[in-house]
Amino acid sequence: MGQDGIVRAVAFKKAGVLASGDQPELYFFELDGRKVIVCVSGAALAGWQGENRYLSREMKIDVAGLFLKRRIEAGTELVPEDLRIERGEFESLVRQLGISK
Repeated sequence: MGQDGIVRAVAFKKAGVLASGDQPELYFFELDGRKVIVCVSGAALAGWQGENRYLSREMKIDVAGLFLKRRIEAGTELVPEDLRIERGEFESLVRQLGISK
């Protein structure tokens, strides 16, 4: 639910990897019929997994979904520049989901 009190319908559609830059993982969602892509920094993911443990596909989808949920609840405009998860926020999301090392 957004700050406007409207309940949003969100569905995960698919995931992929961008083969350039730091090779971020992309998570595609549909929000009220609109396509939204959440980008997880490849460096953030590799760094966390290198220090902790490998995350399953489902865990990474949960992280991206929680990130998107936070943005919707905050009323943040969902523009590509603001839908990238960097290391600090990635670690915070993993902790909030209760994913242990």
